[in-house]
Amino acid sequence: MSMNEKRSPGRPARGFLETSNEIEDVKVENSLRVPTDEEVKEMKTLAPVSRGLREAALRAEELRSRMSEQQNDPSMYDEFYIDPRVIPEGWDYNWKRHSTAGMEDDTYATELRQAGWEAVPAERHPELVPIGAKGAIIRKGMILMERPEEISNMAKQRELATAREAVAAKERALGQVPMGSYERNDRASGIRKSYGPMSIPTS
Repeated sequence: MSMNEKRSPGRPARGFLETSNEIEDVKVENSLRVPTDEEVKEMKTLAPVSRGLREAALRAEELRSRMSEQQNDPSMYDEFYIDPRVIPEGWDYNWKRHSTAGMEDDTYATELRQAGWEAVPAERHPELVPIGAKGAIIRKGMILMERPEEISNMAKQRELATAREAVAAKERALGQVPMGSYERNDRASGIRKSYGPMSIPTS
């Protein structure tokens, strides 16, 4: 065939055919070869996760049901709310200060420990912490702590008695008497108070 002779349309050169066949052979060989562990790991890393419309619809339905159930859930508007049903029987939960502006107060932590407070482990309540979190449950500078309910009740009674004594001492210092005393004294003495309109002076 001369250099100027034209090939029929659509007829590839011989060299191109050989190259194409070699490429196909390589593709077939690669498709039959079992990938190595490193190649599998790379494919998992690079390949995007495919999630279709069906998965999206199922996930949306799950979230709608959960949001509908949580409309009256205090935890939706109080991030420190703890459902009493998850607190172990006989124990008291309470949020305590863990840090201020990122700085921990070791003295206060010692006082809490002496009062019987201990950190609630995150493993007990995975719903309150990020996935895989361990240790204490800390949220915005506050730490969730626990102690026996009996000790908490004793502390509350002691605090209430102290508050009442402080009020009584202040009343004694000011010479105050219980509410209604003057009215009772007036009725006992037979004194009746009368009230009438007061004249307004004119200029």
